[in-house]
Amino acid sequence: MATSEDKALIERAAASENDWVRARILKNDPPPEGPLLQIAERARDMAANSLGRQHPAYAVALQNFGLYYDFIENDTPKATEFFNEACAVLKENDLPLAYGFFKLGVFHFEANHDARRAEAALMQALAIQRGGFASDELQLADTLVALAYAKVRMSEVDAAVPLVEEAVRIRRARLGSTDKVVLDTQERLALLRRVGHPQPEDDG
Repeated sequence: MATSEDKALIERAAASENDWVRARILKNDPPPEGPLLQIAERARDMAANSLGRQHPAYAVALQNFGLYYDFIENDTPKATEFFNEACAVLKENDLPLAYGFFKLGVFHFEANHDARRAEAALMQALAIQRGGFASDELQLADTLVALAYAKVRMSEVDAAVPLVEEAVRIRRARLGSTDKVVLDTQERLALLRRVGHPQPEDDG
């Protein structure tokens, strides 16, 4: 019978495997071990066999299939099936899936230059984080800023401003008003406000 230490070790191994698979998928970088879909299957089977089909590691492994079909195959319906299956495993406690949706959104924005799909993934991440994180969680601020970038690229500057305002409040509360990250975020906010509400030129 496995001890609590054994289970913790298995959980760490499964989490590490899932992280590795996700990174490979989002970089479209098949490893020597095999094709991307094959390594995703291996991680899923490892989680199922060692931890069970109700464990968060199994849900994340299913989410990785969704990432594969979304990012690699461009098959949104198939990806959605896996995302829904992953959420069903965790029911209301789906916080372990937030980071995967965040990373998918960032990669759609940076690699595919597809702001609309980035927005969709980041909105999923944000909804999960708002339900599971405290209101001053730094990961929440990261998602807000990333979502704001997607809004700006879609010419929705007015929608981006309150997102960055909330991110500034979170980062200032957690990091302090003189932290470089806070100052940089405040600069971005000031720029967005100028772009969204330009001052009239002085004719005088």
